[in-house]
This record gives sequence, structure tokens and C-alpha cells, in this order.
Amino acid sequence: MRRPLALLLSLCALVASAADPVAPSRTTPVDLVIKEGVETRIACDHNGGYSKYADVYHYRVILPKGYHADTTKEWSALFVASPGGKATLGNMADWVKKHGYIAILLDESKNGPWDPSVGNFLAAHQDAVKRFRIGPGRKVCTGFSGGARASSIFVSIGDNFGGVILQGAGTGILDNGLRGLSGVQIPAVVVTMGKKDSNRGEIKQLQATQGDRLQVFEFEGGHQWAPKDVIEKALDHVDAKLPK
Repeated sequence: MRRPLALLLSLCALVASAADPVAPSRTTPVDLVIKEGVETRIACDHNGGYSKYADVYHYRVILPKGYHADTTKEWSALFVASPGGKATLGNMADWVKKHGYIAILLDESKNGPWDPSVGNFLAAHQDAVKRFRIGPGRKVCTGFSGGARASSIFVSIGDNFGGVILQGAGTGILDNGLRGLSGVQIPAVVVTMGKKDSNRGEIKQLQATQGDRLQVFEFEGGHQWAPKDVIEKALDHVDAKLPK
């Protein structure tokens, strides 16, 4: 009786395994072909999930026209953070398309606790530099308000950034006391600020710490993303400082 019972148990195990398909990966395959000019959502993690920021995060990428035509060409990239999460290009869209930047739009990064925002950036940055041909020193980060403060942190903990554009705010401070832009030399630091913005006083703080590397673009308005003409001038300034 034991042998039939053992055979029956083996058959049940085989049936169970066949009915239980392998769970799909939680992250986007690195060999996925991304279409040019189409916003594509990427799922990624940080250090394979083995870190303080272990979780699956997301960003949306827009590849420039011609990206797939030359497999040796390297490109510039713009990382964008929004205070409300799910960042978009907004007034920067035309400029990014014209100048052939890779757009990296962070999803989970938003106002609130620092860990989700930092985790989102670290995971997206780690994934993007492996997945796409981004040239050395040709990464730029921008954001508005809390997204600007986050951007100041991101370029400080990410490697080899060539520029940062802070829209409507100055630097952020992590829970461990790390202040954005401290201990790093970002070649191009820009702040855009409305003349009626309550954060306008932070320009002086940035001037004191960043010196000649800081470029200020003010405009008529309050606390808002920079108008199209202003942000395009800011992007022109940063782009001129990047390696070619």
C-alpha cells in the first residue's frame, strides 16, 4: 500500500506545480525595447531590493527621436521630480524634444517622508544608467517646490550630474542632516523663482553657498513651475555647461 500512496502523492505534487506558474518579475526586463517618443512606464528596484529602500519603484521614460539609429551614441538625460508625484515635462516638453534629451519622470517621489522619494530616485537612476546610453556628466535634475528640494538631494547622492535646476525653492535637508548640494561641485546650478514667491529669500542662501556657479532666472509670478520661456533659458544655460 505504501508504493501506490507514494505514487499518488508524487502525481499530486506534479499537478500542483503545473497549476502554479512561475510568478512574473516585479521589475521591467532590461532587454525591453522602448519606443522612441512614447512615454513608457518602467518598474525598478534598488540594489535588487537589498537595501534600506527595498521596494519596487516606477519612472516613465521618453526616448528622443533617433535613439535606436546609432547604438554607439550617448545622450543627455533630464530627471524630473514633482511635489505631487507622477512628474511630467510640462513647459519643458518642447525643449527636451528639440534637444534630444532622455526624459526620466519620477512617479513615487513627492512631498512627504524622504524615504519613498530617495528610494524612487536611487532605483530609477540605477536602472536608467544601465538601461540607456547616458553620457558621463550629461545628467540634469529638476523639480518644482518640494521637487526642487528633492532634486538638490538627488544630484548630491547620485554620481556625475552636470546640472540641477531648482524651480520655486532652494535645497532640501534629509532626516540625517544631509543638505542638498553640500559636499558636491555640480557644474551648473540654476534657480528659477517668481518675484512674488514666498521662497524668494532662499536665493541669497544659494548665492552664499554656490557662488559663481549659481545662475538665477526670475519672472513675474508667484510660487509656480517656471514659465516656458524662463525654463527654456534655464535649460539652455545648463546644457551649455555639459560635456558634448
